[in-house]
Amino acid sequence: MADLNTWSITGRLARDAELKTLPSGKTLLECSVAVNTGYGDYKKTTWVKVQQWSTKSAGIAPYLTKGSQIACSGELTVNQWEGKQDGQLHTDLVLSVMNIQLLSTKQQADVDNTVTEGDATF
Repeated sequence: MADLNTWSITGRLARDAELKTLPSGKTLLECSVAVNTGYGDYKKTTWVKVQQWSTKSAGIAPYLTKGSQIACSGELTVNQWEGKQDGQLHTDLVLSVMNIQLLSTKQQADVDNTVTEGDATF
């Protein structure tokens, strides 16, 4: 039986998504997602770098702005690298996504903080 590497996350964008066209002609969408767990003194944020290698990324990129909430699923990898300035070993969680769903924008959350789960469909 083959191994299965499928992860799903929901979180808020730390900054606007970047859309890049590489010299090879491939399109890469990159963003950083804050995934919060727990509450109060037990609240913890895990940062996940999200990448989508697809031409369809251009359609959603303008909507992926800082503070927007997204849900996405894909293949998780762990990248380790040594910092040039500090020489420290750093670790990144990278989710290569197959699909991204926009749940809400930062503006929507600011305008209507009274909407509860299930009250609105996007």
